[in-house]
Amino acid sequence: MPPTYAVLGVLSNSREELVITIFFCYLSTRMQVSIQGLSKSFGRTPVLSDFSLEVADGEFISVLGPSGVGKTTLLRILAGLDTAAAGVVRFDGFAPAGGNEAVLVFQDYVLFPFLTVYRNVAFGLEARRLSKHLIADRVGRLLSHFGLSEQAGRYPAQLSGGQKQRVALARALAVAPKLLLLDEPLANLDKNLKRDTALYLRSVQREFGITTICVTHDQDEAMAISDRIAVMLGGRIAQVGTPQSVYFRPVSPGVARFMGPVSNLPESQITGGVIARADTADICLLRPEQLRVRKQLSGAFQVQDVRLLGSYQLCVVTLNGVRYEAFTSQPVPLQLGDRVEFERVIPPFEEEYVYEASS
Repeated sequence: MPPTYAVLGVLSNSREELVITIFFCYLSTRMQVSIQGLSKSFGRTPVLSDFSLEVADGEFISVLGPSGVGKTTLLRILAGLDTAAAGVVRFDGFAPAGGNEAVLVFQDYVLFPFLTVYRNVAFGLEARRLSKHLIADRVGRLLSHFGLSEQAGRYPAQLSGGQKQRVALARALAVAPKLLLLDEPLANLDKNLKRDTALYLRSVQREFGITTICVTHDQDEAMAISDRIAVMLGGRIAQVGTPQSVYFRPVSPGVARFMGPVSNLPESQITGGVIARADTADICLLRPEQLRVRKQLSGAFQVQDVRLLGSYQLCVVTLNGVRYEAFTSQPVPLQLGDRVEFERVIPPFEEEYVYEASS
């Protein structure tokens, strides 16, 4: 497989600068990761249970699951910081050999508080005893690429959350790893900054072409940055697929509910199909984008409560004395006591991407 190049600046006519720039821009061959049957327990508490996952060269995959299911433990095993009780990990078909194969970016970034931004990014290169000239060139280019040149002389305490994250990424990429491991990379950012940083992180990963495994409990984060999502429940993978297929075609009620709000309505009382059948007979689960509510005097449901929850509306309704929750991304003005009916709709992006992915 040919090497991947990330050109971060204009090459100089100087032969020495040309050699340094090519050395910096050269990234190691992309890595394929194979994880088979990993198991790990802490005392009598199982954390990973027969965990298996295949990650393609250059892919960005997110392992998504609630807190305490073993996501960080998985990353520590892949980074060589912990060992599994059973199972096999292969990098490009071979057992991990150490070196710069995998670099882990921790949730709190773990920047050295007593080192400047420049020295933080240069730390791994200095540990490898590269020349000062090469370090200066490589760090300078990375700081410029991440928009940190003006912060080079500052210390972590003087940086914003977004700047700290960029420093951590620059430090990780400075050593040209084959595999990048991200532990809740956006957890410490506010909502608006999280959205912008997620898009930036995705663009950086694409530009550098590094195989990336990210673990997170945030569904929106995983949807925004991933080629594929591996939903992790109970220490093992419950479903793997594109963000669209996992969201609109979950394989179980557990995955459906974990991936976001779903309406639990009687299938016999709505028009259209279902995305997942719940544990109770005749109950289907629909995403807010898949449900339309209409005010109708002859409607079977009666409104008990209405709440606007950001981008979608929650309608609490009753039918024959049974309470149901309905989420819709198409809010309508409703009052307590109104009669309503529900219709299943198919968003254009769902039809285009999901049916092919789930066939």
